[in-house]
Amino acid sequence: MPSPVDENPLQRLADVVRRRRVELELNKIDVANGAEITIRTYMKIEDAKPVRDVTYGKIEKALGWAPGSSREVLQGGQPAVVEYLTGDTVASPVTEAELEADVAQAVTNAAVAVTDSLSASEIRKLKQAVIEELRRSGRLPKRDG
Repeated sequence: MPSPVDENPLQRLADVVRRRRVELELNKIDVANGAEITIRTYMKIEDAKPVRDVTYGKIEKALGWAPGSSREVLQGGQPAVVEYLTGDTVASPVTEAELEADVAQAVTNAAVAVTDSLSASEIRKLKQAVIEELRRSGRLPKRDG
């Protein structure tokens, strides 16, 4: 998705909201009803007009986004898609690449925090060992090849 630096944040949010609505195969009225807002208020969002923060919070849930996702998009980021399993229990799908990157970063942070005697090469080997252990235990898919 192209993201020019000078792009209007409200237009970026409008585009992301519209794509998500289409992805979910919802019409505008469905999202407005799910968010418990008027269609007129919802149309402001897709028309790249500002609305109150509470309204953004309402559409986040209707679109299956984590709280704060609209603000994240307005600041140039991406929304976090979530699934509400039961009650307040939330699951957020994570790709294999994201999980691997998160684990690698966590290992690096932990290694740096507990010792200053590991070299970059040793930290890299530690990250690889952790990733391979997660693959061996079935927590990450095994790589083909």
